Amino acid sequence: MSGIKTKAIFYAYSNNALDQLAPYVILCNQKKIDCVVIYGDDFIKHKVKPKKDIVKIFQNENINTLDVSSFELKGFLHVIFSYLWSFTKVVEKNTYAPFFLIMKLKGLCDKMYKYIDGDLIGKNLALKLSKDCDKFIVFTDDWNTNKKIQNSFLTYCKNKGKIVSVRHYVYHFHVSQEYTDENNCEDIAILGNKWEAENKNHIKSKQLIGNLRFSKKWLEILDKYSTDTLSEDNKKKNVLIISHSQYHTRDWKRALKLFDQLVKRKDINLKIIPHVRGMSNFRPPKELIEVWDKTTPLNISIKKSDIVIFWVSSAFFEAVVRNKKILYLGFLSTIDDKFIWKKNAPPNILIESESELHYEIDNYKKDNKYELENSCFKEIIWSNGDPWENASNFLNSIFK
Repeated sequence: MSGIKTKAIFYAYSNNALDQLAPYVILCNQKKIDCVVIYGDDFIKHKVKPKKDIVKIFQNENINTLDVSSFELKGFLHVIFSYLWSFTKVVEKNTYAPFFLIMKLKGLCDKMYKYIDGDLIGKNLALKLSKDCDKFIVFTDDWNTNKKIQNSFLTYCKNKGKIVSVRHYVYHFHVSQEYTDENNCEDIAILGNKWEAENKNHIKSKQLIGNLRFSKKWLEILDKYSTDTLSEDNKKKNVLIISHSQYHTRDWKRALKLFDQLVKRKDINLKIIPHVRGMSNFRPPKELIEVWDKTTPLNISIKKSDIVIFWVSSAFFEAVVRNKKILYLGFLSTIDDKFIWKKNAPPNILIESESELHYEIDNYKKDNKYELENSCFKEIIWSNGDPWENASNFLNSIFK
């Protein structure tokens, strides 16, 4: 076994996946395990860039990265696809364009993309990475649906190593059944808590580790490399809204009206962070433009805040770890009845009306400490002790 070279490969199809995988990359790197990070499907399909703070960490730690766009097929069909995709984006931004036309163009783009940029890219990528190692251990987000390149890549890697999946999000709400995928090929599932374990019955090998993204060690690393451009105003209350898409908001007009109310308050500094993917094309009303923040790293925004408001996003768990005052807007959530933690949550974080929200903001004191580590939230993200230590032990076992 001593002569066998094993490589850790991290396939991140999107920035959401990168958030979950990046802590494992750094932990592997600290253990002197040969690593490579692949920026996958969404980075090529939607022309998005990896998060700057995470890229900065990888560069500083000399971690190898690959962009699947370098494996694109360059030819006549690809040129047509590029023009069609660009045209579709232009039409999509035109408010007068018929909805059926936009959907037809998107459907055509998806078919062409799968045909010319799916299976062959995954195959070529796997062949390249297999040249200088004997065995793979591939870490990937567990959300495989419609990820053509990722699924192709994992299929070709399967014969040369193991596939380890990491949850796409924090499992903190009840669902009737686990989503399934015909391309699911994971060998080991990394689990965040006991509820997730109960919902992953189709996986034989499971490791209960907790959520590494919300471990204190990872947040320390993020803070070290993140560019801090926000100024603090100790005279006012710093309020952060982690917004979700219109799809996951029960009443979007009501949400916008609430945002407008908060903007007009003179005693707070308001920042709104839109959902990374679900609100990428949303244009905020002019009265919200100054508080609509798409550039500041989330960890910095949460670190500088006093109060964090949310209704769906699991990013609020970072605020919990940082001992921030959190306020959950149940009247805006589309999955209000599904949250695991809601039954045992402190009553003053469950907000059911605008008046209740304003009351909690009015009565917030900056010198108050909100120690939530020992609450119902700890069982969800740190259910088996320190996630960083658990992950370290797990990596030792599979790379020994």
